[in-house]
Amino acid sequence: MKKTEIIEYGSLQVTDHVTAYLVRSETVYFANKSGSLHYYVKEGEQVRKGSKILEITSGIQEDKESSYQKITDRISRFNGGESIFSDDIKKIKAQIAKLEASREAAVKAGESGQAARLEQQIQRLNQKKDYIQANDEAAKNEMIKHNASVSSSGVVPENYISPENGVVSYHIDGYESEFTPENMALLSREKVQGLNLEVQNLSRETTLVKEPLYKIVDHQKWYALFWVAPENIVKYEKGKKATLNLPLGPVDGMIYDILDDNGQWLVILEFNRYYEEFAQIRKVDAEVVTSDYSGLIIRNESITTQDGQPGVYVKDKSGEYVFKPVKIITTDGECSLVEISYFLNDDKTRVDTVNIYDEILKKPN
Repeated sequence: MKKTEIIEYGSLQVTDHVTAYLVRSETVYFANKSGSLHYYVKEGEQVRKGSKILEITSGIQEDKESSYQKITDRISRFNGGESIFSDDIKKIKAQIAKLEASREAAVKAGESGQAARLEQQIQRLNQKKDYIQANDEAAKNEMIKHNASVSSSGVVPENYISPENGVVSYHIDGYESEFTPENMALLSREKVQGLNLEVQNLSRETTLVKEPLYKIVDHQKWYALFWVAPENIVKYEKGKKATLNLPLGPVDGMIYDILDDNGQWLVILEFNRYYEEFAQIRKVDAEVVTSDYSGLIIRNESITTQDGQPGVYVKDKSGEYVFKPVKIITTDGECSLVEISYFLNDDKTRVDTVNIYDEILKKPN
C-alpha cells in the first residue's frame, strides 16, 4: 500500500524565534535636589509638551548612599566614551557622515529639535571614536573624566515639565545612550550578548540629588533588533512587513535594515504602533513572523522534481500516480504553500497544477 495524503487548504507562517533588543529615542532625567517625590504621571502614560511629571519637596538627609550608583556610573562611562559598539572605526566614521547629512537636511527643513538631537549623537560618536583610538588605559580614563564633565550624566532640569511629547517610564538600565536609532547599526552582537541588561524601577518616595528619576521616550517610532544565522537570512527582505510576537501580543512593523556583522546578520525592525511595555523592556524572547499566507499546503517530503521542475504525484481516477508540476510560493522548511489550479510559467504559458482535495504520494523518492 502506497502512503498518500490529501491536499488541504491552510495557512503557513514563516517564523524565527529570536532574542530581541528594543531600541528607542529616550532621555533620562535626574534630580536637581534631594527630597520627597510626588508623581503626577503613571508608568507608560503618554504626555504632551508642557505636562508636569513630578515634583521634589526638600527635606531629607543628603549623606545617604545612593541606591542607583551602579546605573549612574554606567551612564557616566558611556557619556565619557565607552561603548558597546563594534570597534570598527571605518563603520563609525561612515555612521557619523550619515548622521551629518541627516542633520544638514533637518536644518534646511527647519526641524531644530531633530537637528539638535543629531548633533548630540554626532558628538557622542566622535567621543567614542577617539576613545577607541586612545593608546592606553590612562588616556581612556582621562577622556572619560573630561567627556563626562562636558556632557554631564544626563538632563538635570529646573522643573519637571516635559519639553516634548512622549511616553513616561520609570524603568531604566543605563544603556539609554547606547541603544539609540542613531547608534543601532553599530551595535556588536558579541558585546550586546554579554551585557547584563537588568532594568531598574525608579519609582520611590524620596530621592538624592543627581539620582535618575524617569525617562521620556519617543513613541512615534521605535525599533527591535536581533541577530540571524546566514541560513535563515533568506526569510528577511528590507522594506517588507514583519510581525513581532511579544509577551503581551503581536506588533506589526517593517524590516528597516539588514546588516552584516562578522558572519551573522543584524536585522532591524521598525515600529510605529504602541506596545504597552515598549518603554520598559530592553531584552525579550520573541517570535518574528516574516510571511503569513493562506492556500494549498503540501509537506516538503511529498515534493519531488522531474526535469528540474518541482511537483507531486497525484492519484488519478484509474488509480495511477501522475506527475503534476507545482509552483512554491513560500516554505517554512517542513511544508510549502503552492499555487492552486494553475500558474503561469516564465514564458507566460499556463501550467495546470494541483487542486484542493487531490490525493498525492507522501514520499515519492
